[in-house]
Amino acid sequence: MASDVLIFDDVNSVSDLANFVSRAKTIEDDAALLVARGTALAVYVPVLVPAELGQGQYTILGMRVHRLAQPAQINASYSLSSIQDRLARMGDSSVEFSLPPVEATARWAGISVPLSGWEDSGTIPDATLSSAAQTGIDAVAQALPENPGKPVISQIRQRIWSSEIAGQEPSLPMGAAFAMHALGFLSADGESRVLRQGTWRRISNGRGHAVLRQSSLLG
Repeated sequence: MASDVLIFDDVNSVSDLANFVSRAKTIEDDAALLVARGTALAVYVPVLVPAELGQGQYTILGMRVHRLAQPAQINASYSLSSIQDRLARMGDSSVEFSLPPVEATARWAGISVPLSGWEDSGTIPDATLSSAAQTGIDAVAQALPENPGKPVISQIRQRIWSSEIAGQEPSLPMGAAFAMHALGFLSADGESRVLRQGTWRRISNGRGHAVLRQSSLLG
């Protein structure tokens, strides 16, 4: 039976979720997919999603795992605004998070991200990811016309963030670097792992993960 309330491990875990959701909303005011199994709560948010799945080069999601004090079972999406509203209703010392009453419909949330079978493909310095992210941010800003509509913004973001990071092997799109940067997963002297599972790739460190797949291969 799905859970209605999540009991976090401590108030720091609640604060981490609030910070993660806030950062995600600045990227895309969309939804978050909450997947809880046992005492692990994985929260996925969109960073780069084509207007229609199967269009464009990449779908990139950010993911962070939060610890629960009590086992829970959930696999549902909620708007970021509704999650923020529920977090705001919690007291400063509360660890009980009541799920929003209405689920959101997020087409990307139906993508099944592998939970196991990941193989190591090397490492990449966080400084390299940070630099690539800033390069992409500058390129997007320069490419945007005055008063662009959402379709234009989406096309420009898809084009630039799908470009490969120069000199990186294995190859990674700049959008993966942007995800790690914008969600606060990078540190000045840190290093992130690159993993593969079939057509999926993942960049991971102790702060969080970016998972990505070529959208032309999505079913």
